[in-house]
Formats: sequence, structure tokens, C-alpha cells
Amino acid sequence: MQKWGAMFEARFVGEDELAKVTFSRKWLAQVLGLAGLYFALARFGNVAVVAEGSVAAVWPAAGLAIAGLWWGGYRLAPAIALGAFVFAWLNGVPTPVGAAAAFASMLGPIVALFLMRRYIGGPRLFDRVGDVFLFFLCAAVAPALADALGVASLCWGGVGKWDDFLGLWLLSWAGDLMGMLIAAPALLVWTWPDNLRWTGRMRIEAAAGFMLLTICSGLIFTGELAPLGVGFPFLVLPILVWIAVRLGQRATVSATLLVCAFAMWGTIQGMGPFAELDMPLPVLEFFLGVVAMTGLVLAAGVTERTHLRQVEERFRLLVESAKGYAIYMLDAEGRIATWSAEAERIKGYRAEEIVGKPFRTFFTPEDAQRGVPEQVLRMAREEGQAGYEGWRVRKDGSRFFVEGVITALRDESGALSGFSKVAHDVTDQRRMSDLLEAKVQERTAQLRASLSSVEELLYTIAHDLRAPIRHMRSFAQLLLMEHADRLDDTARDYLNRISTAAASGDELIRDLLEYGRLSHEAVSLAPVDLQQAVQAVLQAVAGEIQQRHAHVQFGQEWPRVVANERLLEQILTNFVTNALLYAPPNREPEIAISAESEGGKTVLRVRDNGIGIPPEQIDRVFEPFIRLPNASNAPGTGMGLAIAKRAAERLNGTVGADSTLGKGSCFWLRLQAA
Repeated sequence: MQKWGAMFEARFVGEDELAKVTFSRKWLAQVLGLAGLYFALARFGNVAVVAEGSVAAVWPAAGLAIAGLWWGGYRLAPAIALGAFVFAWLNGVPTPVGAAAAFASMLGPIVALFLMRRYIGGPRLFDRVGDVFLFFLCAAVAPALADALGVASLCWGGVGKWDDFLGLWLLSWAGDLMGMLIAAPALLVWTWPDNLRWTGRMRIEAAAGFMLLTICSGLIFTGELAPLGVGFPFLVLPILVWIAVRLGQRATVSATLLVCAFAMWGTIQGMGPFAELDMPLPVLEFFLGVVAMTGLVLAAGVTERTHLRQVEERFRLLVESAKGYAIYMLDAEGRIATWSAEAERIKGYRAEEIVGKPFRTFFTPEDAQRGVPEQVLRMAREEGQAGYEGWRVRKDGSRFFVEGVITALRDESGALSGFSKVAHDVTDQRRMSDLLEAKVQERTAQLRASLSSVEELLYTIAHDLRAPIRHMRSFAQLLLMEHADRLDDTARDYLNRISTAAASGDELIRDLLEYGRLSHEAVSLAPVDLQQAVQAVLQAVAGEIQQRHAHVQFGQEWPRVVANERLLEQILTNFVTNALLYAPPNREPEIAISAESEGGKTVLRVRDNGIGIPPEQIDRVFEPFIRLPNASNAPGTGMGLAIAKRAAERLNGTVGADSTLGKGSCFWLRLQAA
């Protein structure tokens, strides 16, 4: 029976599947070589028929097509089309019909390859049992459409009869399926690296197994044992199972190929249990399919099991090499299911002593009484993972401190199958941390005592400094009041300077004391009505507002804030006072006070139309003793905004400023909304 297929050469690039046509010499050589092999196997399939009408039980060219496209990709598709067309032409099929059949013939391997790449993960098709069944489904589905088109083209060209369409399609599809199940695995597996380590004993075992399989197959399919019945051929399966379990994939596909070759040869020659049946082809194909799938499934199962053992061994080595970490498993009820050498070293229990015991065994009596083990398991069960730390008890009763995590493990259905647990012994670090914390607390207490002493000393020094300064100012003022008529203008000027300097010094000392006090005193925070605080400040500076003919505007929103009322009023007083002081002499001050909510915070803004601040100096105005040059000659010590910033920090807030030189500034305070 003829096979067909053709399609343009294409190579898919990335997910976009952009077709890129190439015509290099290497590609041409590959196409010609694959086309020659396809033609040769097609001739073999055409000769190896088992029923009247030239129907092949196995079409090995289909298996070659799958293997060729798996190796070289879609770019080798023209090779299969070329081989199929030449084969059809040499068998007397008209050229148009042969071309149509070649196109249809190519469709099956392309669809099969697409499905395999789409649904079977990894570069190897037969390493997992699930992948073997997916390969079978792909091999069964893909040729169905292609064979239907191929048989239709033959019937349309007069090579076949439309009345025989269904029968021809089924036979053609079965031949393709058998070719893919038998030939493709044999071709592919032998091109992949063999992970099996062959020993001398295994080589002897392989030789004995293949010799026994050859003898049994020869006896069965030459008809020597035919009187035993048609079911007897399946007695080769135990030998095939042995080879699959013991000798790996390469030996399995080779044994499958050997058995299928004997079965086909004997049936073709009219010998064996299938030759005398009324319908030998379906029974033979059923036998070939069972043999092929049995070998592939068993070899995949062994490969999976071997891989699982390797993974388990790597995991065991990883667990054993994790020094200081107790890694083990719990069952769904919280009982210990596995144990490790490091867990034994840390906790003191041997595996036979602890496996099967509840997780709570390691907890202190206090934690166990409070239900901490159950709480940890419940959190891991509900949230997927739970971290923990605390003191635990060893077998000998000694305690150690651990930090760890417990993770819930679920099967594919989502049911809880157990927990994995990783515990890190941090007893030494914990003790050092406790010691360090005790040292820190002790040092902190000493520093607080020192700060308290320094603060008392500062208050004493400040008081002692302010007393002579006040005396200097008082005596200077007395001289001016009582002896002004005796003094000339120069003497009066000197006395005014002394009085002014004394007043400035007293104010500076007062500001320094306030700045220091803000750093250490306890501050209580509570909800504060922002509007009332603003009104209190404006009442306090009402005289200055009236004296400067200032205009004050208010916003509409006045949210409550978390603050200390005294410190809040102190900050606002500083902002408003600066707005009054730093207005140009020829300009009446205009002050706008507003507040608004921004992302859980409240921002209070005080805008003015004063002299403004140079952009490069804005950050410096909140530093102590910084007074920027200004044309208004405003008085001050340079501590006002520094005090405002320190007060804002004690309120868990921030302050800042935006300014345009010559047009005014906006000072803002951001606090937590109440």
C-alpha cells in the first residue's frame, strides 16, 4: 500500500512561529538523505504485506518521519514529501494523484510532531509513563486526517474504489500507528544518551535475554508451536518485561523490534499463529501494539522510578549536608514521618525513637500547654506555610532555641498529605543576642543617667549664664534711665548695644534649652483639633498681625491629627511668626493657612508673600544657627525652624518648605491623621 505526504519546508522561530525558508547545502543533503531512507522503508513496508490487497501491517516510514522531524524540525518536511512522491510515482500512481497523496502523507508527521512538542514536556519522549500514553495518543490522532486525505486522493484518481474508502482508511491508519509505535521509539531512543551504567553482569544478562527472546520468537512465529493456539504469542511478554525492567530503554525498544520483526516475517511467510486466521492483519496489529506499548510503558516506569531514587538520594545528601538544620517530614496528623542525622544530632532522638511520635514532643511544657504546636500546624494548613521561633526540649531535657518554617504539602487533588519542617538551631546566636541586649539595656540606662545629669548641668549652666546676662541688661537700662543726661551720644549708643546683645544672648540660651529639652522629654500623643490649634496661635500673635497689617486666610478642611497640642502650637507659631517677620517693608503680609488629607496623612500649610528663600538654601533653613541674609533685617537666633523640625520629629511627623525667591514661601507640616 502506498504512503503519501508533502509540505513546504518551514522552521518555527519562538512563539510567533515565523516561517524561515533555508536552502543551504547542508539542508539539501539532509533532505535527500532522509528522502532516501523514507523511500527505502516505504519499499520495505510495501513488500511486508500480510493480506490480499497489499495492506502493510506496519508502515515503518511513518516512524522514520516522526524521528526525522523530531531531530531536524519542520525544516526537513520536504524530505518526507519527496520520498513519498517518488515511491508513489515508481508504483505507477499518476503524477497529480501522487502529488496530492504526498501532501496528505506529510500532514500526519507534522501534526504528530506539533502535538508532541505541545503536550509532552522535555526533550525525551519516553522517560515518564504519562508521556508514553501521550505519545500513543499523538501517534493515533495525527495520522487519522492525513490518511483520510491520502485515501481520498487515491480514490479520486481511480487508484482505489470509493466503496472501499473506510476499510482502506482504517488499514492505512493502523499501519501508520504501528510504524510510529515500533520504528520511531527504536530510532529516537538510540540517539539519546544512555544513563544506564552497564556492568559485566548486565551484559551477560542482556545476551542471555536476547538469546532466549530470539529462540522463543523463532519457535512461535515459524509455526513450530502453532498448535498451542493464538494466545501463545503473548508468552514472549514475560521475557520483554524482564528486559524492560532490568536493561533500560535501548534494550527494550530493540527487543520490541525483534519480536515484531519475527511476528511480521512469520505471518508474511504463512507461518505462525496468525497466518491461518481469516483476518490475520487486525490480530497481528493488536499483538504488535500490545508488545510495543508494554515495552515502552515498563521502561518508562523503570526510568521514572530510577529518577525518583536519584532525586531522593540527592535530597538525602542535601539534608545530611545541611549542618545546623533539622529537616524532616510530618504526616497529615502532625506525627513525625522521616528523620535525619542532623535532626538526631540537634534533638538527641534516634529515628526508631521518634518516628511516629507527635510534633509536640519537642515543645516546652509551657508552650505545649498553651497549644503552640497545634497553632503552628493550623497556620501552616490554612496559609500554606508558618514560620516560628522559640525554645525546644532535647531528649536529655536540655533546651535549645530554634528558628524554622513548616510547610503544608498537598497532592494533585489539593488534599493535605503532610508537612515539611526545617528547624535551625540558633541557640548560640540567641544567647549572644540576649547577652548583647542586656549589655545594650545596661548601657542605655547608663546613657540615660548621663543625659539626665548633662541636662541638669545644662539647666544649671543656663540659669547661671542667664543671671549675669540679665544683670548686664538691667544695669545698662538703669544707666540709660537715671544718668542719660550725663552721658553723651556715644555712651548711650554703647549702653543700647550692651542691652541688645544681652537680650539676644538670653534669647539664644532659651532657644538652646528648648531644643535640648525636645530631644529628651516624654511626649504624649493624642487626637488634636487642628482648627482650634490654629486659632490659639493666631490669638497669641494677634498683636503682631495687627501691627503689620497682615491679612490671614483660612482653608475649608480641618481634619483632626495625632499630635501633642503644645508642640503643634509651637510649630505653627514659628511658621506664622516667620511669615510676619520676613515680609518686605513695602508689602503687607498675606498669610494663607490650610490643611488637607493625603494618603492617611494630614498636611498643614502656611503660605506667605515674603522675601522667599533661594532654592539651594531651602534644606539649610531647618539646621540650627542658620540665618540666611535678608533685606528685612528680621531678628532671631537661627534656632526657630530647627526647633520646629525637632518638635515635628517628636510628633512622628515631618516638616519642609517650598519657596520662590522674591514671591514667598510655603512651610508645611505632615502628621498622622486621627
